Amino acid sequence: MPVLRLFTFIVSCLWLASAQAACEKIRVNGEHNWFDVSYRVNAQAPLQGLAVDLANRVFADVGIDVEYQAMVPWKRQFLQLETGDLDVVIAAFYNQQRGSKFVFSDAVGVEYSTAFIHKEQSAAFSGLESLEGKRGIQMLGSSFGDQFDSYAKQNLTISTMDDLDRAIKLIALKRADYLLYATHGGRLKIADTEYADVLVDMQPSISEQNIYMVMSKSSPCLEHLDEINRAIRRNRDNF
Repeated sequence: MPVLRLFTFIVSCLWLASAQAACEKIRVNGEHNWFDVSYRVNAQAPLQGLAVDLANRVFADVGIDVEYQAMVPWKRQFLQLETGDLDVVIAAFYNQQRGSKFVFSDAVGVEYSTAFIHKEQSAAFSGLESLEGKRGIQMLGSSFGDQFDSYAKQNLTISTMDDLDRAIKLIALKRADYLLYATHGGRLKIADTEYADVLVDMQPSISEQNIYMVMSKSSPCLEHLDEINRAIRRNRDNF
């Protein structure tokens, strides 16, 4: 009889652990400075943007409740993916380091990135090599693909910051020479500032990259990856 009770207890524990591991809700977060893909108007505001709209449609299709997390720094979100404290970052670029640690969905969209510069200095910018010897800024945790990141590490002088508005202001005041940022989102963001007539984007773009949802390898919601990818393909035309 004691053996039977022990067996029943073990089976119950295993069942409970399995139930707890089931994907009943998915914890998501995203970059708060990626206008208009994934951003917040302030630290307390909810995450919004094209990636949020798509994620809501995708997870509704799959039948998983979405639990948006409070704002934390971009790099910390990837640490949370590693530890299993976060299930999904809803929009990010691929690079080899991330690819070795996380699971990537089907592409949800494409993003071009460029260098935003002061209009009066535009003659000094004509391509990637023209960034050398100048003072650049990019948002904390940004990646523009392995090829550009490697080139930048070897040849460019780039500072990082977590405040997009401040970065734009520094370029406008000529306290830095260029800001690396998403082309479309940067144009929209700058058009809504007092520096709309001062800043322009360098052509050609510095990179063209697919955007993905990025999932933790320890997330119980990985069992739904095929369904998530099918839902992405059904809905991404609206991205």
